[in-house]
Amino acid sequence: MTPAPRWPLHPAPKEGEALSSWLNRIAACYQMDMRDLLEHELGHNQIDDLDTAPSNSLLKLLAQRSGVDLDQLRCMSFAGWVPWLLDSLDDRIPVALETYAFQLSVLLPRLRRKKRSLKSWRAWLSNQPICRACPLCLNDPANQAMLLVWKLPLMLSCPIHGCCLDFYLGIPGHFFGWEHTGSSPRMATNAIAAMDRRTWQALTTGYVELPRRRIHAGLWFRLLRTLLEELNTPLSQCGSSGESIRSVWERCGHPLRAGQSMWRSYEVLDSAVQLQMLEAAATAIHLIESRELAPRGEQAELFLQEPQIEFTTGLPADMQQKKLINHWQKAMQAINEAIVAARRDPDTARSLFALASYGRRDPASLEHLRAMFSEMRIPLDFLSHYDPNEPFFMS
Repeated sequence: MTPAPRWPLHPAPKEGEALSSWLNRIAACYQMDMRDLLEHELGHNQIDDLDTAPSNSLLKLLAQRSGVDLDQLRCMSFAGWVPWLLDSLDDRIPVALETYAFQLSVLLPRLRRKKRSLKSWRAWLSNQPICRACPLCLNDPANQAMLLVWKLPLMLSCPIHGCCLDFYLGIPGHFFGWEHTGSSPRMATNAIAAMDRRTWQALTTGYVELPRRRIHAGLWFRLLRTLLEELNTPLSQCGSSGESIRSVWERCGHPLRAGQSMWRSYEVLDSAVQLQMLEAAATAIHLIESRELAPRGEQAELFLQEPQIEFTTGLPADMQQKKLINHWQKAMQAINEAIVAARRDPDTARSLFALASYGRRDPASLEHLRAMFSEMRIPLDFLSHYDPNEPFFMS
C-alpha cells in the first residue's frame, strides 16, 4: 500500500496544543475548514472525539502526512494522558471517584471522609464545554494555538504570561473572539500562579517540584483533586478540621463551598463554581506553605520544607556558640602572636613562612608570599636561609 503523501504545509504543534487546534491551523494553511480537511484528505468524518480519544488509524495517518511522532500526536488528546491525568476514559467504573480522589488527604484526616460512588464519572472532564484561554497567547491571529489543558477545569492562569484565563467565543479548537473585551488581561495572584506553574510542570515534564520533594505528575493531579474534594466537604462531616476548611474560604473571599448547599462532583459543577473551587485550592496550598494553616492530612507535609537538622556537640545552643567563638578567638590570637615574634626572631619567621607556603612550590607564588610578609613588617633577610623542602614546625 502506498503511503499517504506528506502535506507540504503543516505547522508544528505547540507544546500542550490540542489536536483539534492543530488541525484547524493546518486547514487554515489550505484555506479549508477542519471538517473538510478530515473528510477529503483523511477520510475521517468524526470531529467530536479529536481531543478526547482519536482513533489510532487517524493518528497514524496524521503522522504520515505531517511527520510528527505518533506518541506526540497521541498526547494531544486526553487519551494520551491516561493514566497520569485520569485513570481511564471509561466513565462506567463505580469506584473511579473513590480511587482517584479519596486515597490521599491534605486538609482532612482520611477517616473523616464520606465514601461516594458515582455510576458515571471521569476525572477532570467537565460535563460542559469550557472556552477559556490566555489573551496574550492568542494575541497573534496567525498563531492561535489552543492548549488542551484549557479545555479542563484545571488551571486559572497562563503559566507563561501569568495572566488569568478569559472566556472566549468559538467552537472546539477554534477561536472567534473574546466574550468580554478589556484594556488588559488580569494578572493572577501569587498563590494561583504558583499552583498553575506546578500543574503546567506536571503536564510538560511528568513531575512537580514541591517543597518537601519531587513528586510524579500523577500524584500531583490526584493531590489537587483531593484538595478540591476536601474543600467541597460539608463542615458537619469535617469534625475539628472544619475550621481549616472555613479559614481557606474566608481567606479567598468566596462563600463556603462556593455557595453549594448539596454535594455534587466537581466535574459537574457550574463553571463559575469550579473557578472559585480552584482559587480556594490555590489559597489552601499557600496557607499551608506559609504555615498559616496546620492541616491534619497525611500528604500536607509535601507542601512544607524539610525540617533542618543541626549536628551538635550535646551542649546547649548558647554554650556551643560560645565554645566556637572562643576557639576562633584563640586561633586568631596565636596567629597575631606568631607575627609579632617573627618580626624579631628569624627562626620564628622561617617557621611561619613554611606554614604559610605549605603546598606552594612555584616561584611566583612564593614571591607573592614574601611581599605579604614584607607588608607585615617581617624582615625578608630572616627568610634568606629558608628551604622549601624542609618540614615546617612552630615552637
